[in-house]
Amino acid sequence: MTRSLKNILTALLLGGLCLSVRGVSAERSLAPLQVVAPFLYPPYPGPASQESIFDHSTPNYTFDNRIVGFTGDEARKTCPSPAPPGIPPPQAGVCNAGAGAYWSYSLGSWMYYDGHDGIDYGISYRPVYAAADADQIVYAGWWDPQNHKINLGIYVRLHHSNGYNTYYGHMSSVAVQSCFTPGCTFVPHGEMLGISGTTGNSSGPHLHLLVRNPSNKSVDPYGWQGSGTDPWVNNQRESLWVAYPSLVSSAGKIYPSGPALDYPRTPPTGLIVDDGSPGFDETPAECWNDIAAGSAQGGVMRFSKPRTTAPSCTARWNFLPGSSTGTYAVYVRIPAIRATTEGAIYTIRHAGESDQVVVNQAVFPNIYYVTDGWVYVGKYNFSGAGDEYIELTNRTQDETATIADLYVGVDAVRFVLQGLITPTPIVTLTPTHTPTVTLTPSQTRTPTTTFTPSRTPTPTVTRTPTPSRTPTITRTPTATFTPSRTRTPTFTITPSRTRTPTRTPTITRTPTFTRTPTATRTPTRTRTSTPTITPSRTRTSTPTRTPTRTPTVTRTPTATRTRIPTATPTYKLIKVYFVNKFRYTNDIPPFEVNGVRWARSNMLPQSALNEYFKGPGSTERFSYGWIALYNGFTGYSKLEIRDGVAHVFLTGTCTPDGRDFTIANLITLNLKQFPEIQFVKVYDENGTTQDPNGVSDSIPACLQP
Repeated sequence: MTRSLKNILTALLLGGLCLSVRGVSAERSLAPLQVVAPFLYPPYPGPASQESIFDHSTPNYTFDNRIVGFTGDEARKTCPSPAPPGIPPPQAGVCNAGAGAYWSYSLGSWMYYDGHDGIDYGISYRPVYAAADADQIVYAGWWDPQNHKINLGIYVRLHHSNGYNTYYGHMSSVAVQSCFTPGCTFVPHGEMLGISGTTGNSSGPHLHLLVRNPSNKSVDPYGWQGSGTDPWVNNQRESLWVAYPSLVSSAGKIYPSGPALDYPRTPPTGLIVDDGSPGFDETPAECWNDIAAGSAQGGVMRFSKPRTTAPSCTARWNFLPGSSTGTYAVYVRIPAIRATTEGAIYTIRHAGESDQVVVNQAVFPNIYYVTDGWVYVGKYNFSGAGDEYIELTNRTQDETATIADLYVGVDAVRFVLQGLITPTPIVTLTPTHTPTVTLTPSQTRTPTTTFTPSRTPTPTVTRTPTPSRTPTITRTPTATFTPSRTRTPTFTITPSRTRTPTRTPTITRTPTFTRTPTATRTPTRTRTSTPTITPSRTRTSTPTRTPTRTPTVTRTPTATRTRIPTATPTYKLIKVYFVNKFRYTNDIPPFEVNGVRWARSNMLPQSALNEYFKGPGSTERFSYGWIALYNGFTGYSKLEIRDGVAHVFLTGTCTPDGRDFTIANLITLNLKQFPEIQFVKVYDENGTTQDPNGVSDSIPACLQP
């Protein structure tokens, strides 16, 4: 072959390669961008309010003094000059409402809030549903069991087969457990994950829904509908919703609304095991305190002081051998008194496996959803072969600083049959507009493993807002639980001893500042078989064991004069005063600034102090430069309000800094916002203040400059 022929062949070969490469490049350039198929469903029943939106400017809490909604509407901390078209703020030139809320001229309303990485739905202690079919429960529990004021508090994280993750934050209880790898379980959308709440860094009851894409970047599930380019480059343009959640109309609402999902159906009574029945055990014997309570199953409950170390007291409700084999929904009864732990740990022993859930007892029962104290903690398979039970100890996930003032409440457990146990299914998921994916999950210890719930809310796909339905506030179950000798349809309960309630007024969940009644009829404690009990009248501020233990063979409570518990109060916005660090450091008065918090209407002064000692929120601290002054004090042990005077007893060690503006000034500001308080007296760790009796304010001598 001649050299010229070789050159010709080489040129032809290279030309062909170039054409091939150009063809591939052309194919790639013509290929459409990948579209994410919608896969999300509403995560709650009923309608909700839109509280905070996803900030397309910086959804990572870096705070750039700007908020951008998915519609392209914008709000800024500093009012633009000249003013843009639209509606100006209510107060001329003020576009910053505090707490990361800025005024939007285009919406004519406030937008919340700078740096927010999810959607806040205003729901108060309602069921939380899985927003999509999930193949793994990555986590369920406290973000930090020893710090209940940070991040998402009690939350659930789900992994989905398309690589996305959803987070459900600020919950008050969970009803699922984590497993280790994708494919370890199957949770259908609409499965109940627990109850919403206000744990973690939260200013009021709501659900924080966070969605992260396969690259672990936070995204807006509503997509992007702005006219220009999405400022958040990690976001997809299309909506991820198969059906939109239901939202009530409100000022500044930008998200579309869909039909409201139904609440879970009221369950039948099922099998009830009370703390006075043969199916109940305590170890060691009589380690729990007894108290008469009209809100408790059978009129009597038990309680103990919590601890973070090894438990010293255990309660166990046994699933009676011989009961029907099947999948059971499990409910635990939280009485309205002596149940204030924020981290009760329930262990469910079933079919050779053990699972755990955490419940914030302090918020149950309430006027919203769990009105009767029965909290759903999940579905589990029970074999009926023995060694199956629900267990609660006095070891809790409470903060060390507050645990001394709390109680663990023990009452009753309910098992409601859902159906027969079925083998773990081979689940076929067919997402819309995507190839069919077949998953074969391994055996899981998650309650949702083997039983599809009786009701999977799947609303009609719609993008058109519809009138929202407003449910009634209080959902009172139709089933009533009247104590009698027959505890369930299948067996009769005969307690081994009579726990006779005394004529002690029931302590309702309307907290007092001392957490204890000021006057009770306390019977003298006896362990004899004498049927006559003569109470002596005492006045004590410490918990007492009011019921006696009279050994008899029947459960015969005497007539009581127990007041019906008061309803759980509603929430109100209160001010919480802090200090502007820049002004305080440079001695430029006034130093005080204030944010707002939601608080229960029957404990407003106490809530103001609690929120103060929590300190400023992340936006207030990092964006606004707010701080709290402590002067060595770590909290307070007691708040008493008498004749218009608030007495605050601080804990810690007084550490003066020579300034005349101290923690005492801020405590005074926080408490005097309430009309019933005219004067504030602050006591140091030794219980002393300069003027404890005068009609005036008073501070400890150590805080005098």
